[in-house]
Amino acid sequence: MRVYKHKKQTMRQRKMAMRNLFLNKTFRVLFLFVVGFTGFLNIVQITKISTKGYEINDLEKTIVALEHDTERLEFQISQYRSIQSIQERLQNLNMVSEENPEYVVLAGSAVAQR
Repeated sequence: MRVYKHKKQTMRQRKMAMRNLFLNKTFRVLFLFVVGFTGFLNIVQITKISTKGYEINDLEKTIVALEHDTERLEFQISQYRSIQSIQERLQNLNMVSEENPEYVVLAGSAVAQR
């Protein structure tokens, strides 16, 4: 049985192996691809974020406009509910007020019988 010993690399051999790795055409192409792809993903992400920013800005403007409309409508509702407005609308209906109203009185004082 033969036992193979693992031969240790010298420092110079390690340096040469690293240099060969970095000078290798496949490594350089792969490195450029990774850098380019990372840059592309960064640009895509920045574009999405800026688009969302514009959408948020438009929605905030819509919210402000709707709040303004809500305040205007609440003001109109309070005007229509005011006594003065009700009286003006009643005058336009040509109603006559009754001077001596007559009320119906029931025979018994109890509303419900047991």
